[in-house]
Amino acid sequence: MPAGLGSGNTDPAFAIELEKESHEYIEDSYGEYLSAQGYEGNMASAEVKVDVTTFKALDGMEALVNGETVTTGEQGAIEWSFQVKEAGFYNLSLSYIPVKGTNSKIERKLLIDGESYFKGMNQLVFNRVWDNSNGEAIMERNGNEIRPLAVEKPRLTTVYIGDAQKRNLEPYKFYFSAGTHTITLESVKEPMEIHDLTLKTAPQVRSYEEVLSEWKQKYSVYSKENLVYQAERIDGSTLGIEKSSVDITMATDYSNPNTEPYHPYKIKLNAIGGPNWRTPGDYIEWKIDVPEEGLYHLSFRGVQNTNRGVMSYRQLKVNGEVPYREAMAVPFAFHSGFVNYTIGQEDEEYFVLLQEGENTISLEVVLGEFAMPLSEVEKSVFVLNDLYRKTVQITGLVPDHYIDYEITKKIPNYSELFQAESERLKRVVDELVRITGEKGEKTAMVEKMQVQAAGIAAKPDTVIKELGTLANNISSLGTWITSISEMPLQLDSFTLYAPGSELKKAKPNFFVSAYNSVSRFFSTFFVDETEMFGDTSEDAITVWVSSGRDQAQIIKDMIDQKFTPQSNIPVNLMLIPEDVILPATLAGNGPDVALSIPQDMVVNFAMRNALTDLSKLEGYDAIAEKFYDSALRTVTFQEGVYALPEQQTFLMMFYRDDILSQLELTPPKTWDDVEHVISVLHANNYDFYIPGQELVPSMVFQYDGDLFKGEGNDYGIESALTEDNAMNAFSRVTRFFTSYRLPVSADFPNRFRTGEMPAGIAQYTTYNQLEVFAPEIRGQWSFSPLPGIERADGTINNQVVSSTINTVLLDDADNKEAAWEFMQWWLSTETQTEYANALEAIMGSAARYPTANVEVLDQLPWSIKDAAQIKEQFEATVGVPEVPGGYMTTRAIDYAFRGVVTSGESPREALYLNNKQIDKELTKKRQEFHLSYISSD
Repeated sequence: MPAGLGSGNTDPAFAIELEKESHEYIEDSYGEYLSAQGYEGNMASAEVKVDVTTFKALDGMEALVNGETVTTGEQGAIEWSFQVKEAGFYNLSLSYIPVKGTNSKIERKLLIDGESYFKGMNQLVFNRVWDNSNGEAIMERNGNEIRPLAVEKPRLTTVYIGDAQKRNLEPYKFYFSAGTHTITLESVKEPMEIHDLTLKTAPQVRSYEEVLSEWKQKYSVYSKENLVYQAERIDGSTLGIEKSSVDITMATDYSNPNTEPYHPYKIKLNAIGGPNWRTPGDYIEWKIDVPEEGLYHLSFRGVQNTNRGVMSYRQLKVNGEVPYREAMAVPFAFHSGFVNYTIGQEDEEYFVLLQEGENTISLEVVLGEFAMPLSEVEKSVFVLNDLYRKTVQITGLVPDHYIDYEITKKIPNYSELFQAESERLKRVVDELVRITGEKGEKTAMVEKMQVQAAGIAAKPDTVIKELGTLANNISSLGTWITSISEMPLQLDSFTLYAPGSELKKAKPNFFVSAYNSVSRFFSTFFVDETEMFGDTSEDAITVWVSSGRDQAQIIKDMIDQKFTPQSNIPVNLMLIPEDVILPATLAGNGPDVALSIPQDMVVNFAMRNALTDLSKLEGYDAIAEKFYDSALRTVTFQEGVYALPEQQTFLMMFYRDDILSQLELTPPKTWDDVEHVISVLHANNYDFYIPGQELVPSMVFQYDGDLFKGEGNDYGIESALTEDNAMNAFSRVTRFFTSYRLPVSADFPNRFRTGEMPAGIAQYTTYNQLEVFAPEIRGQWSFSPLPGIERADGTINNQVVSSTINTVLLDDADNKEAAWEFMQWWLSTETQTEYANALEAIMGSAARYPTANVEVLDQLPWSIKDAAQIKEQFEATVGVPEVPGGYMTTRAIDYAFRGVVTSGESPREALYLNNKQIDKELTKKRQEFHLSYISSD
């Protein structure tokens, strides 16, 4: 019997041979291109080598020739001209070395003869190469292993241009007629050094049956003991581990004592991958030592327990080549715990050929058989979104059930389009059941949408009653696209073995599991989880962090890897709730340094003399240069600076390019433009989102006003909201809700993705949310700086009030010098960049760090276009110092706003009356803290 079967606790997975049409899924626009060019399976026999050093730089491209290579920048485009003698279809081979940039992958757009012929040409991705641990053994502290830093290892890599999303596993085929042609690479992200560009036919991958027949004539079958290789660390057999992304990190598994190495409660980095190894195109490559040449069976000990109802596919390569067609998409099925995933079919375990000595084995994330369902649902969501938007244009968001809107007359083929989408989704459900063998949570959402589409097709008028459900179902399908395209897999080890050999059991027996559970339980009484296993020696500085455990773990790893070894300063890092910090500090039990402190809490500390004025410390000026003045102003009190900012956030404007283009609108730059856009949107039953109360402070500064009166230490002595500038700004904001009837509150991200709100104002971190959770509209939206007020000289004042999250140094710190050194290290560009990248690697791009350090912003994986928009708004940020009693300003603005919008009060009168409460609170608090104040007499 195949290895593992019948063991009772091991459930091996096999690489089921895929059908040709599923294996070679072709995206529609690419298929249309091949058909239009007359592709019938034949490739050109010639090779055409392009001289990469002879080029034309376009659109500001900075390209430098170095010998026989050319280095291209991350802006503009580079174009090569060349001659083709033999007309036909060619694959495109490119050899490159990544140039130092951010941790982001290299992205390019491809044009042939100035044209982009299909969708895939608009997104080419070239990986960087990272050494998992820089070839070094894993360090320990207090018995806990420290996650090593991945180090980039730039090397010459040759790839055939293909689908970046890994839906089609064959390289793209391009048709070139005889004559002169051009190839253009347009930079999207990151620089790269190009060594070779050649038109040629890629090697064909044969079937396992063909390959095995040839192998057995030349090589013997391995017949000795099993060879086990650790997947996450180098040892005597695993010589090196490289990966395509820093996102792929080592993990600690406490669930299974058979995982090596293991400890019931100490940190042992005994696995690699998991949810962080899920993105199509990402790979891990192991360099291994093999004792003899021959044919080996291969099995991976791993777990895929995070994506129920989905196979996680991997493409297997041995020594850089896919050994046979069946290895192009190996399925790793869902299991609740670790299993032995064996390469093969249920009736046959496949061999792989390895040479004596050093070999490489790699697994790359591909979509496999899920390519078709995923692509079909994407198309369906696009059509359904369009139908929904057209329906809303006629009925509005809250249609009257007693009105006949004559939808089928106003929208051509309305019923037919819904019926077509119902049939498409039915085929998707059938395909999912074929792949997974069951109906489950991954088919339920698609089936739900399919049934609703069929119902609307049969009775179109019922869409009026189902409009809200339709919008929710379309949004859920968008979320389904994200979840189905993620292919997580966590590995502990892999084994090369002889036919008939028994693999080590993947799961422990009952007694081992019971002992482990008891040990884990009792450890909770003795192990202090808040200390993050830090250093508790007397000379250690105490650092409290109030963010999540994932963030704290990253910080702990960085301290152990970098700060303590370099400075010889031990650090006791503790995870403490935010609301505990101030009481503990006032009671004399506080930390030396506290991280992730909101700006209002900084001033609460400073007013009570609990913080150190950082501006008086040596080295302050050097680190302060890394921040905009707006960030430092938020933590300034009585001319002292009591914190350094980690994060800085502000509002920006988001808009749907597709809908604005359809309505012949351009993104507004002034509030007058916004009013015009709103009128056009309303005429077409769309809406615009403005967070009223949140926008008021920014609008006050755009009208050249301020929130408080006073200079220097007297700033905040009195509210400035009764000044004409502030009154005009408040009136302008409330007019959007009284005259234009904008909604006071809304779920903007969801209504933006459905198209109900094609434009709106939101925190710029909303970008991350949309990028991850709204894949169906990717490429159809943009963001830009906040609209502003046009000045007399024609310039636009688009200032925006920003807020910060900060690091503070407590005044009663036992070792201020060491604590200040830690703060300087923590807020340095290098450390903040490393933290930002690690955070995104572990929690995904939705957790992209909103850094306050302007130098770090350049190191984050933003595209050139998006980074330019953020920088432009960054330069127009305003920081409002927190003042004693200043919290009443936000409350008063909210009360006044609601009075105007919901009760019809006069804007000036409402703001004036509520302003009295602000002045009263400011005076009260300034008296309490012995500051100058204005008497109420």
